[in-house]
Amino acid sequence: MKDPNKAKTERMMVKRTLKNLELNRMAACYVETKEDALKLVRQIIPDGVKTASGGSQTLVQCGIIDFLKEHTKYFDRYDKTLSPEGRKQNEREAYFADFYLTSANALTEHGEIYQVDGASNRISALAYGPDKVIIVAGINKIVPNLRAAVERVKRHAAPANAIRLASGRFCENTGVCISPCFDENDLMCHADCGDDTICCNTLIMKKQRIKDRITVIIVGEELGY
Repeated sequence: MKDPNKAKTERMMVKRTLKNLELNRMAACYVETKEDALKLVRQIIPDGVKTASGGSQTLVQCGIIDFLKEHTKYFDRYDKTLSPEGRKQNEREAYFADFYLTSANALTEHGEIYQVDGASNRISALAYGPDKVIIVAGINKIVPNLRAAVERVKRHAAPANAIRLASGRFCENTGVCISPCFDENDLMCHADCGDDTICCNTLIMKKQRIKDRITVIIVGEELGY
């Protein structure tokens, strides 16, 4: 059972984050468990619509990918039978999806969403294209500010994803970024580890022009990387 004092501070942290996401014109809500997250996504997304997703261990852990495959027209980037050209085509179709789903590398208490990408199909779809975007993130993704978001990617998210992808990148072999130190005013996740880096481009999502295009679901569990 979670310590009640820690639980109270977490609730306050979540409340601050939700408030500031809403001030940035994003819909935001909190659910206790990954099962609750799946239930909410099922309520939001009608059967038969076009959906797509970025790579996300969080969506897999919540059972959301299975739901998308079974109940929607899902442009399946996970399909291992696809040729490289077929996968690329599915990623392009994502821009025309009714709903695009992914997680976040970090959420700040100021209501910002921080994303770092390799191929950049995910961050490009988040910025423009699909009519609606749903971001599902565990409570472990919340950080105080953008500097902490960069550090989270360098020390936790990028090394864990590099190990998952098993392609010999620097942080896969060391467990840390090759450039773990950075200037406090520098919010980029620099690609210093070679041509095959998974940290090519950075997206910081702040106040949105289209209100509620983005929905953020914070889950009261540790999920993903």
